[in-house]
Amino acid sequence: MQTTYRNRLFILVSILCFTSISAALISQHVFDMKPCSWCIVQRLIFFIIGIVSFVGYYIRSDILSRIIAIVISILSIFGIFAAYMQKVSYSESLSCMTTPADTIISSTGFDSSIPWLFNVYSSCADDPVFLFGVEYFVWSLSLFIILAVIAISAAIRNTN
Repeated sequence: MQTTYRNRLFILVSILCFTSISAALISQHVFDMKPCSWCIVQRLIFFIIGIVSFVGYYIRSDILSRIIAIVISILSIFGIFAAYMQKVSYSESLSCMTTPADTIISSTGFDSSIPWLFNVYSSCADDPVFLFGVEYFVWSLSLFIILAVIAISAAIRNTN
């Protein structure tokens, strides 16, 4: 079984996503940094991208692997939007009103079935959380941009 350029990118994307989730869980459960609903939406997107890219690693069909790369690109763009919305929500939210992120999280059921991973513990009206002096949304936004670039590269690169 030969590993192609695209397959190596898929495993890299999967590792980056699950490392990001691990860092978020350490921040939450060890350092008591409580996630808001947009944080959890981003975590869910990282989780989905990680699974899709892991599956993509085992795909040997050029067309199917390109489709998976396109799906990862689209999911990464959703992640960029979610990170942006986290920032907008922090700066504009003065109440505890339900956001679209709250609706997404509650409709998936993950918050009740896997609460240690997907439960919301703070509001977007709370102060933003910083990691190494940088707001969390910047870390997440940066990683989603990197994932989008990697996925687009995987989609357009000819592996022959």
